[in-house]
Amino acid sequence: MNPAPRPASPRFRLSRLASSSALLGALALAACGGSAPPPEAPPPSLEDPAPPAASQQSAKPSSKKVEQGIDAIKAQDFAKAKTLLSEARTESPKDPQAAFYLGVALEGLSDGTGASAAYKDALALDPKLTEASVNLSALLLDQKDSAGALSAAELGLKTAPKQPDLLLNRALALEASGKKEESLKAYGAAVAAAPDNIDLRIAYAELLTAAKDEKNALEQLRAVSTTDDPKLLEKLSQKFGRLHAFADCIAVLDKAIKASDSANLHVRRAVCRHDQKDDAGALSDYQAALKLDEKFAPAHYYLAKHVCPTDKKQAATHFKRAAELAGNDDIGKRAADMATKAKAGKCD
Repeated sequence: MNPAPRPASPRFRLSRLASSSALLGALALAACGGSAPPPEAPPPSLEDPAPPAASQQSAKPSSKKVEQGIDAIKAQDFAKAKTLLSEARTESPKDPQAAFYLGVALEGLSDGTGASAAYKDALALDPKLTEASVNLSALLLDQKDSAGALSAAELGLKTAPKQPDLLLNRALALEASGKKEESLKAYGAAVAAAPDNIDLRIAYAELLTAAKDEKNALEQLRAVSTTDDPKLLEKLSQKFGRLHAFADCIAVLDKAIKASDSANLHVRRAVCRHDQKDDAGALSDYQAALKLDEKFAPAHYYLAKHVCPTDKKQAATHFKRAAELAGNDDIGKRAADMATKAKAGKCD
């Protein structure tokens, strides 16, 4: 039996990287570990793709109803797909394609239990059905079944030892199981299999940083700093800042600002410039941020911190404005407290 066509969206989700233990915690703007809040809430994790959908087929559908089920999945009509593929399963109980795509349809309907069972049925019929191993391992990760996810991923890797999605799911399962050293090696293998996957390299760099391997963490980040995506460049700047690689931080923000200028990016670059002892450059960025958006509270806050040692009156003014704009959130509370201190002649 030919393997089922591969889903268009790999079932594993890189947003899961953002929720893994290595990435928990606030992404502080202040690269040197200061107590200042970030200029805005940490960027959201990558959005989950839509539930798995059939791609252009790499193998002929096993039956007319399977083909119709695939078309329904492509149209995001998962209820119709479930009906068609359930019928296909009844008519051909030994057809792994019918079982696999029924799992995709059930997952699209948020029926994780049913989807898991369908993927397992597909693998029982054809253990070499890599796509079922990918989807099942990812689904079990969603269900917090790290042992099951690891087993499913490793089953698939017996057939496809360099399959990137399976390698990543294996790494995630090992990490979720608390096997740090094994998970680090597994992430490295996943990166080697998908060297152009920027988010994966960033996640791997986070793990390397946590393991105190800053040299290799920087290597991973620099390998993907050629991207032109402003959001990814901003994310890279945060990682470079945490590693005190301020020249790299500034370089990626230069590109991000050129591609999509914003007050937030200027504030982030200002912090890196400050940490690189370029106070004039930092001041220029804070001022540029306020020209772009006078109501951007973090620009007022960080500008106030920047000028406070030499001009406490100006600092108090900007702290007050930051507090007015930010209200009761973290930066607003900090700004209100700092405004009071600046008026009293203090900067911390």
